[in-house]
Amino acid sequence: MRRWTVLPLAALVAVAGVLVARGDVSCDLLGVQPACEVALRPGPTEDTLTLVTVDGAPSYESAGSLLLTTVAVQEDLTLRTWFNARTSRVVDAVPRSQIYPPGQDRDEVAAQNAALMADSQLVATIAALTAAGYHLEGEGALVVAVSDDAVTGDLGPGDVIVEVDGMPVHDNRAVVEAVQAKQPGSTLDLDVAGEDGERSVEVTLGVSPEDPDVPYIGVMLSTELELPVDVSIDAGVIGGPSAGLMFALSIVDLLGAQDLTGGAVIAGTGTVDRDGVVGTVGGVRQKIVGATTGAAGQQATVFLVPTGNLAEARSAAVDRDVLLVPVDTLDDALDALTDLRAGREPLDALALSPGG
Repeated sequence: MRRWTVLPLAALVAVAGVLVARGDVSCDLLGVQPACEVALRPGPTEDTLTLVTVDGAPSYESAGSLLLTTVAVQEDLTLRTWFNARTSRVVDAVPRSQIYPPGQDRDEVAAQNAALMADSQLVATIAALTAAGYHLEGEGALVVAVSDDAVTGDLGPGDVIVEVDGMPVHDNRAVVEAVQAKQPGSTLDLDVAGEDGERSVEVTLGVSPEDPDVPYIGVMLSTELELPVDVSIDAGVIGGPSAGLMFALSIVDLLGAQDLTGGAVIAGTGTVDRDGVVGTVGGVRQKIVGATTGAAGQQATVFLVPTGNLAEARSAAVDRDVLLVPVDTLDDALDALTDLRAGREPLDALALSPGG
């Protein structure tokens, strides 16, 4: 039985020259073969307006849809499916190490993607509530997960870092910046709030597995934040951070009396940070194809794409017309939707047609 995984897929990172063991097969740049690669295919879409609920503020219905898009990862390729993937205009064959990094099994990757999805939902909520006019301030950096190679055993999931070297921190970004300002081997003094009260933790920074010059702790952080509106997102088994933009737009849409979609089916992809900056992702061509060939009534006519992915998006092999709209920020996406509702073409929009 072939194994599939559905992911929104953040930016794929190629690991050149790394050997990946699978059975008796060693994969390197000179040994491309089915056992060393997986196929990226267009995945299903989901209307994020049906996945997001808000409580504590009025919410409004939309006449259209805001679709998150996914990539289906097909494993255990046969010689035939591998060859088809490598010659297809729609499917991509990529090194297995891009999806399952060396040293991580499937369960570890799934757990990491689940944590990234949870964090992206919170960040999207922060960005959306800010865009909707709410003032938000975090209460510290929440430890979401601790890796096996973490340099400290004194931090665990559920702990909240509230000070670093005597300076209050309100979010995970402040902790990351404090770590990045140090060198490997230096120390950080953390004040941590946990189930048993507040305590001090001294951490000696390790070395990042990817870069010996980068300091490393080995924990995944989110932001401890009491929201003025209760936002719940049910993404099911979908993992990763690349649905952030569409989640943020859905929250803004639900909270505002103005229907952002204007009755249209709008699809898109892109990470989003708490300042509303949209980041690039992987699998863009597959996501565009999936969005335009979905179920009847759910075929997108507009696709919001991170500007950094526009060149790739232009090569998507679509079988129906779709308007590509590049965006750098959540505000850009909101402005583009305003233009579309008014019958105007958004800035730098590009019509993509079959055979184009």
